[in-house]
Formats: sequence, structure tokens, C-alpha cells
Amino acid sequence: MVDMEFIARGGVAYVDAGVRSWGSGFKVHRSVTWPFARLRVGAIHVTVSSLFGEFRVTRTNGVRISRFGRIPVLADGVKFVRDGQDEAVIFWAVRAGRVLDELERRGWPVSRRAG
Repeated sequence: MVDMEFIARGGVAYVDAGVRSWGSGFKVHRSVTWPFARLRVGAIHVTVSSLFGEFRVTRTNGVRISRFGRIPVLADGVKFVRDGQDEAVIFWAVRAGRVLDELERRGWPVSRRAG
């Protein structure tokens, strides 16, 4: 049986929705480091909270969830994109694989390929 909610601490970056990897063309609009962001994964919605407010995705707003390029030694990211929005959120987590596992356990569509 899946727990009701999964919670993780990490960092967050608001970026252009089309960004696919760290490096060339990567522009951060706003960001905070660990532990100033919190990810809450439930069956109905996923929420990333930080000093900038909440970024909430639901099953009806066309969310795309994917692994985001690795920052060596520091963290991996999980990128959340909502359809029709120019901005995406990258949640930086020390154990991004576990975050992806928990999303999948709750039925969220996840791409393990960076993008």
C-alpha cells in the first residue's frame, strides 16, 4: 500500500520550460538551495514550496515530469513542466532517484531520461 504523501527537502530553480540540460542556454529565473524548498507528492497533486510560493501540478494540467541533468556530487533534479506555461520548476534533491520512485508509486507519469 502506498503512503498518503511523500515529502522531501531540497532546492528549487525556476527555469524556461524548454531547458533540457545544465549548461549552454541554462538561465535560472529564481532559485533557492537546500533545505529551503519542499516537495510534497500525493495522489491528487504535487507541490513544490519555497520562498517564492507554491508550484502545484495536478493530473489535469498536463504535467510533464522528467529527470534533469546531474550536477556532479551535489544533486540531481526532477523537472516539472505544466502545459501552456513558459516556466518550469526543477526540484534539486540529493536522492532524485527516490523522488522519481515515489512519484511513480503514486501513478505520476515520469520520464527517467533527462529533459
